[in-house]
Amino acid sequence: MLSRLAQSPSYDIIHEPLEKWKNCYGENLLAQFYKEPSRWAFLFEINALRTLAELYVEPPKELIKIHERSIHSTRHCFIENLFENGTLTNVEYQILDDDFKRLTDNNSCKVDLILYLQTEPEVCLERIRARNRSEEAKIDLDYLRALHRQHEKWLTPKIYHDRAILARVITIDANQDEEQVYEDIDTHMIDFISQ
Repeated sequence: MLSRLAQSPSYDIIHEPLEKWKNCYGENLLAQFYKEPSRWAFLFEINALRTLAELYVEPPKELIKIHERSIHSTRHCFIENLFENGTLTNVEYQILDDDFKRLTDNNSCKVDLILYLQTEPEVCLERIRARNRSEEAKIDLDYLRALHRQHEKWLTPKIYHDRAILARVITIDANQDEEQVYEDIDTHMIDFISQ
């Protein structure tokens, strides 16, 4: 999807900072997180918040800045899931929540629109397997189902409101073939830009 959107001169595509997660002072935090979540979850998530926030403050190169992964999904889906499944302690959760609030309070991590590519966990697992990142080899269906529940809880209200942020949520059925997903995104983006 991002490659397709990058073809438009209107969009500045911001990829998730994978390289910073795979090489944080010489440590592959992404691999360590999936290998031993109870040991590495807090460190990985605090680094994810920091590196994602850095991307928000960079001036856009085009009219519209599109983030592959947001600091908001990190907080409301990934961190929430880790706390609910007992991987994060209460104090770790509170520190991550405090950092999220600090990073977003000055409105520097503002979002206007969230495109929720709603995808069944089974389809996600197929796509992860096809992507074949070594760090993600141990991701299982239960983990994806838990993240799916967090995304549904967060994004099905159609409006995302978190303190100073009010963003519209557009849900795209991403279980479809790629061409149909691209077409749906294009239609919604044209509507959004014209408003």
